[in-house]
Amino acid sequence: MAVPTLTATHHRAVATLLSAPRLAPYLRACGGNVRAALTLYQWNVEMSSAVYKMLHLVEVFLRNAIDAELRIWNSTQVDPRTGRAHAAEWLLDPSRLIERVVRRDEIDKATRRAVLAVRDSSTGPRAVTHDDILAQMMFGTWRFLLPSKDPGRRFLWRSAISMAFPHLDRPVADLVRDVDGLYRLRNRIAHLEPLLPGGAVVKRHLRATRRVLEAVDPSAAQWLVSHQTVSSMIAEMPVATPEMPNGPLSDN
Repeated sequence: MAVPTLTATHHRAVATLLSAPRLAPYLRACGGNVRAALTLYQWNVEMSSAVYKMLHLVEVFLRNAIDAELRIWNSTQVDPRTGRAHAAEWLLDPSRLIERVVRRDEIDKATRRAVLAVRDSSTGPRAVTHDDILAQMMFGTWRFLLPSKDPGRRFLWRSAISMAFPHLDRPVADLVRDVDGLYRLRNRIAHLEPLLPGGAVVKRHLRATRRVLEAVDPSAAQWLVSHQTVSSMIAEMPVATPEMPNGPLSDN
């Protein structure tokens, strides 16, 4: 099939369907040029994809590191109702503190999503496992398990979660700030928001990604940075503005 030649009519049709409010930031960055704004919009879609792939790995690494420590800690907690220790599978048998800090309703919602995922899989009928539920927990779970003014979170950090970051060599408040920034960036992408101004913002989050993972395992951080494609996307940005400088991302 021959690729059609795109004309001003095509560009106007696409701009109309995207809507004026959605396209406005791109038009401002391109001096009102519709064709250039659409090119920048497409770049933003591809940049969002590159950032999301990076955040996907960050979330999985972070989730599994915290999960490993919560499994150990939860199995040491005695259930006052039975007098027996809780299971390591803290999402199936959460201690009272985990149930409060993680929030029972969030665990229940993740469990319902896990039930549907298992039902729709090709593995056939089976019971939902801890790992099934873990995979359905939101990024916000790991962000809001980090210490805050809440005494329960602070206790859980000291007792368990801090061990998920054995290489942390800076104040924990800095770690919380970095993870919070990645959590907010993920929400921006999930809601299809523009990453404008893109260069400085995304560079900052890439550095935050490396710092977070270095606290967990420096080798994982190096692996992720070497495989990310965000740097090349910055270099391929179709227009340069004062807020969106061209050029590769620095690893510093």
